[in-house]
Amino acid sequence: MAALTITTAKIPSGDSPVCGVALEPYVVVRRGDQNVDAKDCAEEGSGDARFSLRFRWYRSTVNKGGAVCFFHQDREATLQCVLCLRARVEQRKSYSCSTDCLRQHWGEHKNLHQNGASQHQHAYKSENGYGHGGGIKDTHTFSNGGETWIEVGKGRLYTPIQDDIGSILKCEVVSIDAAVPFSEHGKTFSMSTQRVRPTPSPPKRALAPVNPAPWNVQSTGRFTALTYNLLADLYATAEQFSYCQPWMLAWGYRKQNLVAELVSYNADIMCLQEVQSNHFYDFLQPELLKHGYSAVYKKKTMEIYTGNSYAIDGCATFFKKDKFGLVKKYEVEFNKAALSLSDALPGDKKAAMNRLLKDNVALIVVLDATAGQGQDKSVEQPKRQLICVANTHIHANPELNDVKLWQVHTLLKGLEKIAHSADIPMLVAGDFNSVPTSAAYGLIVKKQVDQGHAELSNDPLNILRPASKLQHTLNLASAYCGPPEHHENENRRGRRHDARPHEPKWTNVSKDFKGTLDYIFYTHESLVPAALLELPEDSTVQKSKNSGLPNEHWSSDHIALMAEFAYRQQR
Repeated sequence: MAALTITTAKIPSGDSPVCGVALEPYVVVRRGDQNVDAKDCAEEGSGDARFSLRFRWYRSTVNKGGAVCFFHQDREATLQCVLCLRARVEQRKSYSCSTDCLRQHWGEHKNLHQNGASQHQHAYKSENGYGHGGGIKDTHTFSNGGETWIEVGKGRLYTPIQDDIGSILKCEVVSIDAAVPFSEHGKTFSMSTQRVRPTPSPPKRALAPVNPAPWNVQSTGRFTALTYNLLADLYATAEQFSYCQPWMLAWGYRKQNLVAELVSYNADIMCLQEVQSNHFYDFLQPELLKHGYSAVYKKKTMEIYTGNSYAIDGCATFFKKDKFGLVKKYEVEFNKAALSLSDALPGDKKAAMNRLLKDNVALIVVLDATAGQGQDKSVEQPKRQLICVANTHIHANPELNDVKLWQVHTLLKGLEKIAHSADIPMLVAGDFNSVPTSAAYGLIVKKQVDQGHAELSNDPLNILRPASKLQHTLNLASAYCGPPEHHENENRRGRRHDARPHEPKWTNVSKDFKGTLDYIFYTHESLVPAALLELPEDSTVQKSKNSGLPNEHWSSDHIALMAEFAYRQQR
């Protein structure tokens, strides 16, 4: 039997391990002259195989890279209590982020001094040994390179626990030959992580009822729909978000926070944008499947090399399997429409293509709301209720408002065709990269563009002329503005200063921009918003003048919007 030779070992999510989320090293192994999957290799002590892999996990107890506050474990430490050190309190518990923090928690902190000896004895013990990586009962501690390490786990997997927060973890792996006196065979690979971070806890947001409640709606069959730009890892760069600490930007941290947030909303339909292709297939789809969601995905066409593979972002629509069934899907590639348009344009084709080809997409699904209600033949089946959901991400460049408007118009004309073939309610959601005063927004809710709108003057390709052609027949309103009659009632009562739409103050926050770009539109002759997701406080998303999203609590530069819809009663 050929020996096992390790050629590569690393921790894929080592940039930002999160408490409660299992770590698993990526290990490449050769047996003789063949590559084998390391997961198919026995672990030391798991059987009678001669060749196996030995895994050991260690926690750093004295970090060269600094420490975190014991009471606020998402903050860097600035103070260390000397009394804690004298009382032999575990070192990580001696740190605070500020004098106010130490003063606020002094009662709890003082107890550490009084119980220092017992704290020291039990500092690294947990109910099941050390962590969840393997039931270790005897500790092994050593110092190396100015850091002290304590053994916390055996086995391929290790799940960080509360005691690991603020510390660095290290995994060592080596191949073992049980038939020789010195069983370690070949080089020992050592991999270290950044500091372990607390389990993400996104702030809670609740659905608030819309008042006054519409009188002409059905009492049954309501559903919730959400839209959220997740910020693809491709674009979460330190240059773009210089105010954000690296661990907050790391996908290993953000993905746990994003999924926890999405699950907490429990939306029946979720329209997600900037969903990176490899993250959709490897993480989001299987993770949300556990919570009862089916998914449809449309990625852009021009992939980018990410360092070890090619990937790109796209739009993903998730829906509860027990409430909806997929009837049909349509994929919209604006590049294809641009190619057709450029053929009909006079002048420089190359210049036209450079301006129009932006690789944005839309994903349209037709769902059957009665599909999840069972098929009990002993009772009368309800009338089939279909709903059309469009999920899109429109181009972002503020200097290309003509392209944005053209993309929105192209999408609406496609939805018109679906509406003409079937009289069904519609939702149009996504990141439109357009503020409420834009021509694109006006086209959606007013069915046409004001011919005097300033953005129409930016039209070097003459794709917006005549302005009279920029129209559609869909009766769309914005969920956060309410149906037309709701506007009229509130204006009549004087609750609003004017008749302009009142969208959220912002849905996207950065150091350079703070405004509304995301929307949920609906056909107001068939649907009515019954409740809306509350908006976060400004202080939770922008903690200083030159900061913004993401941060330790919110893991995208956008916020989620969600509405509960009721069906209008048909006359």
